[in-house]
Amino acid sequence: MPSQVPLDRWFSSERAMGVGASVLIGLVTVTTWSTAWSDWNLYRTRRTYGDDADKLSEANLISGSLGIVAALALFAAAVVFIVWLWRVRWNAEMFCRGEHRYSRGWVLGCWLVPVVNLWYPKQIVDDVVAASDLRTDPLTPQLKDVPGTRLVWAWWLTWVSGLVTGNIVQRGVLAGASQLGDLRTNVILSSVSALFTTGAAVLAVILIQRIDELQSARPWVPWWAVGTPQNGFQPPAR
Repeated sequence: MPSQVPLDRWFSSERAMGVGASVLIGLVTVTTWSTAWSDWNLYRTRRTYGDDADKLSEANLISGSLGIVAALALFAAAVVFIVWLWRVRWNAEMFCRGEHRYSRGWVLGCWLVPVVNLWYPKQIVDDVVAASDLRTDPLTPQLKDVPGTRLVWAWWLTWVSGLVTGNIVQRGVLAGASQLGDLRTNVILSSVSALFTTGAAVLAVILIQRIDELQSARPWVPWWAVGTPQNGFQPPAR
């Protein structure tokens, strides 16, 4: 549906929310490497001590504990990032009349629905970047016609790569992989996933900063007021 005039709110700076998301994304990177280390520790313990129940139990406890911490960090980062994305999407809808590819509800739903979560989030971010860019005409009819950026492409490809390799590792852990060969495979995949996740995290922080810069540089004049004398235009009451 075409954008409608959102009379229930006004522009807002989301810099603080973006900083919070960036910090939590950094924490996710740390916990990802911690879980990769715990996978290596489990493999080393199995190779060194064989079937020693006490040693294996200790290594499994460390691995499980770090896995819980990593899951909590990822959940916290995801919540703050999605809230930030929801809010910058609001700003984007007021900067530009252009139709977004997906309704606002998909800002949340796109991460939860299997399969579509492999490309919907990227397109949502593409539209936010396009609408926030000062070079985009505020009356542009379709945001999908605005060329995407390399930054968004790089962030999304590294994120999906880390997600896929991480899921493969998680399935191995949940399946109770105990053979030395399986554990070695988990170590390799955990390290690869951590590398991709680190790259995605760095690019996500840069992307957050970039969108903040775009929305700060663009005059806070809604698309329906473009051309209206500023002394004759008042923002809606809040």
